Amino acid sequence: MKKTALLTCLLGLMLGALPASAAESKDVFGKEVPIGQGRPTLVLYTNRGTQEELRKHAYQFIYEMRSKKPIVVVHVDLRDVPGLFKGMARKQIKKGHDESLDEMRNLFRQKGEAPPPELESSLYMVADTKGEPHQSMGLKKGFGQVFAQVLSDSGQELARGPFSESVRKLGQVLASR
Repeated sequence: MKKTALLTCLLGLMLGALPASAAESKDVFGKEVPIGQGRPTLVLYTNRGTQEELRKHAYQFIYEMRSKKPIVVVHVDLRDVPGLFKGMARKQIKKGHDESLDEMRNLFRQKGEAPPPELESSLYMVADTKGEPHQSMGLKKGFGQVFAQVLSDSGQELARGPFSESVRKLGQVLASR
C-alpha cells in the first residue's frame, strides 16, 4: 500500500513538472506530439469558426519561421460539435492535415524553394473533444479567433496571444530562440 501511494505521488510530481501543452500527447493519427524535445513549438488553438483566420495567417508565418524548424501543433476544439458528429470532425481534421501539408509544399515551391524534409514531421493536429487545452488558455466554447502559444525547445512557454493580432510578436520571440 505504501509503495502504491509513493508511486502515485511520484507520478503526480512528474506530470506536474511537464509543460501544460505536453499533456495532450497524441494527434488525430495517434502519433506522439514531440513538445519539448529540442525544437521550438507553435501551438495554435482553433475551432470550426476560426478555420479561415488560421489559413489566412498560418502558412506565411510558418514559412517565415522555417529556419527555426518549429513543430506546429493545431489544437482543434470540438466542444461545439455534437457527439454524433465528432467522428466526422476527426476525419475532417485528418483531411485538413493533408491539405495543410500540400499548401505548405506549394508555398515553398512558389518561393522557389524545395519543401524541407522535416515538413511532414512538423505538423500535428489534435482533436480536443473536451476542450481542456483551450480552457487552460482562457478560451470559452465558440471562441472567435485563433489563439497562439510559442514554446521553447524544452517546452516552456515564451509567448501567447491572439494569433492574427500577435503574429509579429510571436515571430520575434520564435526567431530570437
